[in-house]
Amino acid sequence: MDFSGRQRTKQELNVAPLIDVVFLLLIFFMLASTFIKPEAIDLMLEGSSTGGNAAEEMLNIEVVVDGTIRLNGLRLSMPQLEAELASRIQGDQTRPVTIKAAAEVPVQTLVSIMDRVRAAGTNNLRLATPEAR
Repeated sequence: MDFSGRQRTKQELNVAPLIDVVFLLLIFFMLASTFIKPEAIDLMLEGSSTGGNAAEEMLNIEVVVDGTIRLNGLRLSMPQLEAELASRIQGDQTRPVTIKAAAEVPVQTLVSIMDRVRAAGTNNLRLATPEAR
C-alpha cells in the first residue's frame, strides 16, 4: 500500500462570518440601548434654607401612614387629589408642590401621588419630611 500519493487537505477555520455576526450584534445592541429611556423622577428636595415662596403659593400634600392624603389640610382621595390640584394649579407648570410623607409610607403610594401631581399639570415636585412632634 502506497500512501505517499495521497495529499491531506488543509483544514482552516474561516472567521469572516463570525466577525460579521459579532459586528451585527454590536450594532444591534448599540442602537437598542439608545432607545431605552430611564424611568426616573425629577425631584427637588426641600431643605430648611428654602423660604422664598409665599405660603399661599405653596401646595402641600401630606401623606400619613394609614393612607390618608391631605392637600393643605383638606382630606382627599387619589382621584379627588388630581382634580383639586388641577383646579389650583390652573396650567402653571412651575407651581411648586411639596409632598410631606413619613418614612413608613410605602414608596408605591408616593409614586402614585407624584403621577397624580404630574397629571394635574405641574412637574415642580418637592419631597419633605414632616416636622418632629
